[in-house]
Amino acid sequence: MSRRPLVLPLLAILTACGSASVRPGDDIGAIAPAPSAAPSPPVVDPDPAPAPTPAPEAPPAVVEVEKSDSAGEVEIRRIGSWVSSGVKGSRRLVIRDQRTWAAFWSELGAGVRPEVNFTRDLVIAVASGEHSSGGHQIAVQQVTRDGGELRIEVVDTSPGPDCMTTSALTQPVDVVLVPADGVKGWSFIDRKGTNAC
Repeated sequence: MSRRPLVLPLLAILTACGSASVRPGDDIGAIAPAPSAAPSPPVVDPDPAPAPTPAPEAPPAVVEVEKSDSAGEVEIRRIGSWVSSGVKGSRRLVIRDQRTWAAFWSELGAGVRPEVNFTRDLVIAVASGEHSSGGHQIAVQQVTRDGGELRIEVVDTSPGPDCMTTSALTQPVDVVLVPADGVKGWSFIDRKGTNAC
């Protein structure tokens, strides 16, 4: 039995309905996409060429870093920040020994003094001085190093004109640790800021 394509009956139906028209907005339904042809089978080379042999890897290069003359940003570890303290004057200190550290901590009046290993670390302490209101802050923002010199950036912030503050006396202080290895000198760079309340 021979198979006849279905094209002829469809043509007859479409010809008989030739008077119909399609206008925008008519719901004519979705048209299914035509079936795709089956993919052709891959061509297999009966005599493949051997894979190239990879070149031997070069040994990794050894890079030496000299710690004492390193440059860039220094890791800061914060011991604490206080709004009210016993330090009434403006200060910028680098503390490198236990005796100076004990004297400063006693003036700060912040409870039990943290232990610091001064063979490994040094303390940077900054104080804003006494203010007649709240809203004042001070912070060691960043410490960078060039050779044996530290550059310590300090931001001293005051309340903006629209800020509501307490009328209590405040003495902001910030105390941080940085690595002491190879440090020979330092300088402080002060920046002023204003809180936008």
